Amino acid sequence: MTLAGAPARSGGGIVPAAFGVAEGGSLDLHEGICDPQREKCSRWPENFRLWNLADGDLVRGRCRCTNLCRYCQRLYVVETVEMLTLDAIEHAPTLWAVLTAREHITRKDTYGHLRQLRKAARKLWPGIEWFVQVEFQRRGALHLNLLIKGVPDTDLESLAELLTERWCARVDALPAGQWFDLIDDAGGAVRYLSKMLAHGLKAEQAPPLGWKGHRTSQTRGYLVRPASTMRLEARRALQEKRELWKILSEDPTVDAFTAELAISDRLENPGKWQLIRHNPSTSSPVGAPARAGVAGPSRAPRPHLHTSPC
Repeated sequence: MTLAGAPARSGGGIVPAAFGVAEGGSLDLHEGICDPQREKCSRWPENFRLWNLADGDLVRGRCRCTNLCRYCQRLYVVETVEMLTLDAIEHAPTLWAVLTAREHITRKDTYGHLRQLRKAARKLWPGIEWFVQVEFQRRGALHLNLLIKGVPDTDLESLAELLTERWCARVDALPAGQWFDLIDDAGGAVRYLSKMLAHGLKAEQAPPLGWKGHRTSQTRGYLVRPASTMRLEARRALQEKRELWKILSEDPTVDAFTAELAISDRLENPGKWQLIRHNPSTSSPVGAPARAGVAGPSRAPRPHLHTSPC
């Protein structure tokens, strides 16, 4: 895939045109994957709901187990893309890379390999930082997508040569299977993030349910602020988008100033939520408030609000 408009460099030659962004723009985070409203958290108990005491909204929660639930996995990826997009607006990565191997390496193995690769790269580029995303191939092997900061675009060939040599020396891999290219600007970074992470949502690229490991990681200095802070900012941004979607659904003619005031009011006054028992055959809550620990044989999932599609 080429973001800068020029052919991508790799150990084996030029990236095929099929990897380019489709004419008319790339897919969004759900387009071409599935209808997000058809699926909800499958691990959330059917007879429990979250009830908003202020406006009466009754919604399902979600378990937030990204390695056990496809729905929560998808929302985690959406949140990660938003976080990286906000980061790229302030400090965009300059290069991207894809590292592959013929052997079936584990996620745990990649930490040591990447640590040694970065140790070698820091001798030439002391400020190098990267974000890593794991993607699974059809045959079950994983490969690594890297967003790289701290390396000038003029040093692309030097970095590609160094990382290819060190990577192939540590794992069973061929230089022809490693890919490197430029990211011209923040817009290019956003397009790459949307395609790279959303592509991993598809069934053939997603890890199997129950897989243990982190799909994403980053070096300490990659993000402009700590990851915990950036995730809070991403959640706030997604909440604003969801509220805007609801406002425009109710009144498509609303002006920007009125919509902004309404969004601010809704987010500042979300109301109190209560976990209750619910009869799925009706649309209203029944019974007394639920007590902790009665959600079934397994522990009750932590309530997490998700009241509109994203």
